[in-house]
Amino acid sequence: MADGEGDDGQGPATEAMDAAEAVVEAGAPAGPPGVLRERYTVRSGSPIPGLSMPNAEAYPAEDKRDPNRKLYALICPPGVPPRVNVMRAIKGVSSPGMQQLVEWGPMMWAPAGRQCMTVIYERPAGGRVIGSLRGDIRRIEDYDIGPKLIEPVCASIKELITRGITHRAIRPTNLYYMDEGGERIVLGDCVTSPPAMDQPLLFETIESGMANPMARGGGTHADDLYSLGVTLAILLMGRNLAGHLDDAALMRAKIQQGTYATLVGDTRLPLAMIELLRGLLCDDSKLRWDVESLDLWMQGRRLSPLQSRAGKRAARGFPFQGREYYYGRELAAAMARNWDAAVPPVLEGKLELWLRRAVEDKERAQAVSDVVRLSLGGGDKKMASDLVLCKVLMLLDPAAPIRFKGFNAFPDGVGTALAMLVAKRADTKPVVDCILKEIPKMWFEAQGEYQPDNSLMEQNFKELRGYLTQTGMGYGLERCLYEMNDALPCQSPLLGERYVVELKELLPALNAVAPANTDGKKWPCDRHVAAFMGARARSDIDRNLTALSDADAGKGLMALINLFAVFQYRLGPESLPALAAWIGSLAGVAVTEYHSREKRKELEKELPKLVRKGSLVEIYNLLEDTGAREKDRTGFEWAKAQYAAADEEIKRVQADDDERDKEADRAGRQMAAVTGILISMITVTIIVIMKVW
Repeated sequence: MADGEGDDGQGPATEAMDAAEAVVEAGAPAGPPGVLRERYTVRSGSPIPGLSMPNAEAYPAEDKRDPNRKLYALICPPGVPPRVNVMRAIKGVSSPGMQQLVEWGPMMWAPAGRQCMTVIYERPAGGRVIGSLRGDIRRIEDYDIGPKLIEPVCASIKELITRGITHRAIRPTNLYYMDEGGERIVLGDCVTSPPAMDQPLLFETIESGMANPMARGGGTHADDLYSLGVTLAILLMGRNLAGHLDDAALMRAKIQQGTYATLVGDTRLPLAMIELLRGLLCDDSKLRWDVESLDLWMQGRRLSPLQSRAGKRAARGFPFQGREYYYGRELAAAMARNWDAAVPPVLEGKLELWLRRAVEDKERAQAVSDVVRLSLGGGDKKMASDLVLCKVLMLLDPAAPIRFKGFNAFPDGVGTALAMLVAKRADTKPVVDCILKEIPKMWFEAQGEYQPDNSLMEQNFKELRGYLTQTGMGYGLERCLYEMNDALPCQSPLLGERYVVELKELLPALNAVAPANTDGKKWPCDRHVAAFMGARARSDIDRNLTALSDADAGKGLMALINLFAVFQYRLGPESLPALAAWIGSLAGVAVTEYHSREKRKELEKELPKLVRKGSLVEIYNLLEDTGAREKDRTGFEWAKAQYAAADEEIKRVQADDDERDKEADRAGRQMAAVTGILISMITVTIIVIMKVW
């Protein structure tokens, strides 16, 4: 893992670090240089630890058109979904307080043995402002912090606001001097990891800090301003007053005392700086300073920041896991950390009684009582009790993230969390249960006020629930994975080391791996490829996706060829000979659907020609010729009718032969009887005559 950012003492959670294992360690054997967009060369032999991010190694980069330009590249590990939407938004943007993102895209990276997302930045000449938050920190003087840091960073945040994105990686160890003299300070990378995943708890709001680092979501600009406030406090004081606290103790301190008191305490600062920090470190996002307030402060206007309260303190503490809790938010956080232990006191009514008597919050106590009373009864009792606790935690702290059996996430962070869990091959059941049990809907309802973005997300989760209930190819967990992560590359093992993000890249990638797969058994499609197509296609292809799982292999294959043919027609390229050969090796089941031996011979003769052309469109048209299929069907029906008629005639003839045999036998028997009688009569007559004579 990259160690460019020093140990902050408040490092990201273990899950974030585990996901970065795919990053090539410094000292890994160097291979040939990577080339991005046929212009930027990235050297793998000499990593730059001082510029590396927690989940992305830094390496020197060169611009072939301008060799004197100072650049460096960050290599993203395949298992960590980067913020491609932010890359698109800030590429080439020149802002005084932000590194310029020069270029980005997937690149073959020899040390990893596969394609990796690569981001090219302008290289800061002065390096990091701070390498670590431990010990004494080089402080910035009061008279310098405005022009050097606040003004340029505020300008950059405004730029991000106009583009509808957030930074979510503002911290002292992600600040750089762009010049050797240390006069220009800029914000560092914010795209190589999911939003706020690399942020130590110290720099996240109370609510965001409660979420799993991989599931914090994009957040708002108020979150960025809070991170800026923490950064300013540390740089102004020259030390981190909370450095001795672990994450649990830091969270308790923030909830009980407030962020300002926890981080600044009684430190003597100029009055203007105290005003600034109180405004930015307000724990209530509605009362926290925005960029307009920051502008007014920089213009010399003096404001009166409002400080939020921790909430009503109970008359007596709620005993839980050996501690006494006096605040509902603090108790909710403790219960979320100790899930199984929290269920009994909720179901037994102890929490309701505490809210009613110690907190004197009868309305909330009644809400808790109603949840317990209405949610239990019948079905899976364990799941029912888990849902009760989930709802109760929302009642205790509506602003907190969704908390369900150790999975803590904001709705817009669920997709990223799922991608990280899939990449690590970890248990995805909490995420699946969260979607199936419509927990995001409960969270939206708990917020109290209508927000258009929440309504849109609620509808998206409803669609995801529908995908999860279907088990065929193109649906299930894989479909949810790509629906919630529009920049996630296709995870199919069929694609090998290729980094396929957009639908137009899928067929060329399959064409590249096809020569090793034309054995007539393996399809050029698995659950990941099917789900990727379903999520990335702009038109409705669900009918064909459903047909992929048809019990009739011929119908399934034709549905797949139809999908590929449509994508080739719309997105190109014109020729895919290797993929066409792969399809051709499987086409036997489609050819045998024709009943005419002559038609089969014709198809077997024409198919190789189209395979050489590499046209999936023509292959599909050949195999799925409507006129030919109708003619074959009509001919087959006529042949069946003729066969049936001939069969009936044979049966009739056979029946007639049997009847004739019976008639002949009967006639023979009658003739024999008559003949016997005649012979008997003649014999008797002769005997009588002889006696007379």
